[in-house]
Amino acid sequence: MGKEMLFLNDLKKVAFRGGTNLFLRHLLGFTINFGGGIVLARILGPGILGMYFISYTLFLIVRGLIDFGVQANFIRQLEDPTKVDLKTAFTLQQFIGITSLVLMIFVAAPVSLSVYKQKEVALFIISAGIGAYFYCWHCIPVSLLERKFEYRKVGIIEVSEIAVFNLVSIICAIKGYGIAGLFAGNILRGLLPAVISSLYKKFFPSIARDIKSILELIKTVYPVLLSNLSVYLIMLAPPVIIGSMCGTEALGISQLAYSMLGSTTIVATIFQRIALTSFSRLQTNAGEFNNAVSKSLRLLAMVYLPVVFGIVSFSAWWIPLLYGEKWKGMESVVLIAVIPISLAGLLSIINSALISKGQFKLVLKQNLLNVIVYWLSMSMLARRFSAKAVPLAHLIAVLISSYLFIYGYKKYCGTLDYSFVATYFLFSILLLGSSFFLIAKGLIIVSIILWVVFILYSGLLLKRNIPFTFLKEGN
Repeated sequence: MGKEMLFLNDLKKVAFRGGTNLFLRHLLGFTINFGGGIVLARILGPGILGMYFISYTLFLIVRGLIDFGVQANFIRQLEDPTKVDLKTAFTLQQFIGITSLVLMIFVAAPVSLSVYKQKEVALFIISAGIGAYFYCWHCIPVSLLERKFEYRKVGIIEVSEIAVFNLVSIICAIKGYGIAGLFAGNILRGLLPAVISSLYKKFFPSIARDIKSILELIKTVYPVLLSNLSVYLIMLAPPVIIGSMCGTEALGISQLAYSMLGSTTIVATIFQRIALTSFSRLQTNAGEFNNAVSKSLRLLAMVYLPVVFGIVSFSAWWIPLLYGEKWKGMESVVLIAVIPISLAGLLSIINSALISKGQFKLVLKQNLLNVIVYWLSMSMLARRFSAKAVPLAHLIAVLISSYLFIYGYKKYCGTLDYSFVATYFLFSILLLGSSFFLIAKGLIIVSIILWVVFILYSGLLLKRNIPFTFLKEGN
């Protein structure tokens, strides 16, 4: 019992330290992305950024293919991966990376040219394929760093990607070479992190010749791959549906709105990443596991929702001010989108819990249902609602598919009381809508007062419901 308590205390310490490093990483990443996004949006406009977002979506999809579930599998293993494991995974990822690059250049780029009739889209896709290939050298070293909670190094690697893309793109855009800047940024955002991560872990494995080991690895991780692919299929829907039906400007507005909100979800991202690693270490202790999940979910709600909802409630004021008149209408997209994004952020805790228990197939089923509902909803809503069809479809899909997460957790992990989080979430939505209405009427001071009161009240709830035991033990 004493050794077990020592293990739990040590785990809390490294998790807290890792969470602090991740917070700093995401804060810096948010600052760079948010500031860079404003500059690029004002210079390039929604049309050019809409074309770029098509390539960025494919960039993420190819990276998901290359990952093939290897990173999550290595993180959740109780024992460190062997040299043979690393060699086998590296060989698989090299094969996928090279194959994907060929398909991006000779299939995706020509097809995009015939669909969108703009050569810039094809050029962006080629550069995205080159940049994504370098994830073959990036994925495994990062998974090894995360196993050791070395999130400072992970943060440096991830921030380097954000920094080099924004630096190159902005300099070129200011000089009048916006297209060339985005092209070069796509490549460098893959190359630089690959170099840094490989040097950190001195990761230079050779190619495996044991086909049987590769097939065994595929058999183990393919459910994770399919789950990840379902997420990227969701990301593919706006370029395919909104881009073709409503044009690249509507696509640019919806994608920038989601990119901007994605940057504000640093807290949810940190919780999810720490949760997967921490829950994996507790998977054999049912009581501590369920307690950790419950605390993580409630803590995330009280820390995350006031921040992201508060920012969005003032969007009708700050979006025109920061982005200019070209982006008028994005505030309504952001207002709707924050609801499914924040709900998905909370569900990410359940997702991490299920993956840590090895329930990849259940996660896959949830993701596939999410994809099907999302594509169908957006197809029906696109022509009438244009850019707003993206968050509306997202909301419908999350609400319908979330049942499988709740069902799965109860069956495989334990029982959680969701009443507090559900009440807190609904109240936050009510305050969001009221604040947005007040600001539209020019009553911005009243809105500020409401949010200050709510944040203070949330602080009291946080202290009462979670008396910082976890954090104190982590100091």
